[in-house]
Amino acid sequence: MISDDDIIARLPGDLKRIAEIIGVKPTLKLARELRSIWVYIHSVDDLEREIRDKQIREEFDLLTTTKGLTARAAVDRLAIKHALSTRWVWTILGREPEEPTPLPLLDLLK
Repeated sequence: MISDDDIIARLPGDLKRIAEIIGVKPTLKLARELRSIWVYIHSVDDLEREIRDKQIREEFDLLTTTKGLTARAAVDRLAIKHALSTRWVWTILGREPEEPTPLPLLDLLK
């Protein structure tokens, strides 16, 4: 029986890379279905970003309504979770950043 590694080594061109990513059986099925067709694989960055941004907006609503977090606390948590800056999370939410409330000067002297 021929191993997957042997099959991958014998695949031509980009099929070798595809098989390394998704496996031999799906690659062979894809090759049979798209035989002799030139295929360009588009980037899914925009789609992934759209999905992430929708998720951030939903999580923000959940954190501020159900969990009772302030908007600022929710944004801080979402920024950490999604490895984004807080500024970028505010942009995704379509809101201006909430500035921290400054302490009165006399409180700073205590």
